Amino acid sequence: MSDQPAPGSGAPGRRIRWPRGVPDAVFAPLATAGLMLVVGALGTLARQPWLFPSLGPTAFLQAEYPAHRTARLYHVIAGHGIGLGAGLLSVWAVGAKANSSVLVVHHLTPVRTWAAVIAVALTIAASLLLRASHPPGVSTSMLLALGSFSPSLHDVATIIVGVLVVALAGELLRRARLGNAPGATPGRPSGPSPRDALV
Repeated sequence: MSDQPAPGSGAPGRRIRWPRGVPDAVFAPLATAGLMLVVGALGTLARQPWLFPSLGPTAFLQAEYPAHRTARLYHVIAGHGIGLGAGLLSVWAVGAKANSSVLVVHHLTPVRTWAAVIAVALTIAASLLLRASHPPGVSTSMLLALGSFSPSLHDVATIIVGVLVVALAGELLRRARLGNAPGATPGRPSGPSPRDALV
């Protein structure tokens, strides 16, 4: 039985996913919501905005595509870290720090637009060079470029803490889903399922 595919995986020889018999349509939304609850609860207790938009797609990747490389711990931390650095650099390069956030003025300005363009390009280029592709990291860079986060020590720390909480909690969940949890029944690892290819 241990060599049989996970329900719905469509791939012979896949690991049996944990919990056994729970389809992705049930597991993914509950697991993603659970990750948001963890970081949100910690942020509420600490009275800090550790829950922000780019963490949602990260949790989704970890829950829905646990075998995909972009969901791995290195990619999550490095991807958001690159986005953070690229966002800060873009704001500095175009002098956007003195401009109000797009969410405050409710319209785009040339400076904020250029900051976003530069931030996205830098994030993608650095992610490819470092083999750390993680699409939600681009969202983190844009949060800085568009002014949702300021280039302050507090906001930088906020991003780092939020990313680390989701990255670590999501990594535990990701490994559990792949059959590496206590009580799970691992099968023969034979590469990712076609549905993990994000095509």
